[in-house]
Amino acid sequence: MKTTRTAIVALASAALLGPTACGGSTNPDEPVGPADTHTERSDDTSSSQTSQETSSSSSSDTSSAPTSSAASPTGDPVLAAITAAEDEAGGTAYEIDDQDEDGTWEIDVAKGDQSVEVEVGEDGTATAGDDDDDLDDEDRAGLDAAKIDLAEAIEAALKEADGTFDDAELEEENGTHHRKISVDVNGNDTDVLVDVTTGKATPESDDDGADDDADDN
Repeated sequence: MKTTRTAIVALASAALLGPTACGGSTNPDEPVGPADTHTERSDDTSSSQTSQETSSSSSSDTSSAPTSSAASPTGDPVLAAITAAEDEAGGTAYEIDDQDEDGTWEIDVAKGDQSVEVEVGEDGTATAGDDDDDLDDEDRAGLDAAKIDLAEAIEAALKEADGTFDDAELEEENGTHHRKISVDVNGNDTDVLVDVTTGKATPESDDDGADDDADDN
């Protein structure tokens, strides 16, 4: 009987010491062992690497993003002035002149049967004049026939004569309407005729000028 009790006590002691000897824990509030700590560090490292890869990818996308292109080489201040004048008067620009040569443009805008003179300053501010004139019949006919606007005519002229834009006016010759674009090329004035229907730009020849002088006489 003594031997049996001793054996029972020994077995009970072994059962209680078993979990401790194996390094386990039945208490969920106890700190994790070395193996669990290693696992958490591995997760932290993986998360850090993922964050670095995402940041690198974002940086690469930003560096490869396209940038805006340069503005039109045909003289943006002139084209901007035309747009400002049309917005101010609510019509279609058909003639433009820099009479004072100070960066201020005088632009004639057709609005219905009226011609509105708009002044556009160097800063882009547009101011319409108080007095409107009747639109000339010849100018009205030229605008009705036009398939290209004033800005497009200026661009075509500057491609034909590489220089600095001076002024433009709407004219009619032998039943053909065109815009006469004056361009300063190396200090010399060159006139380019731009057909309002086809957009074809042709430098005005000396013969054309001679014919105009003869008609004036």
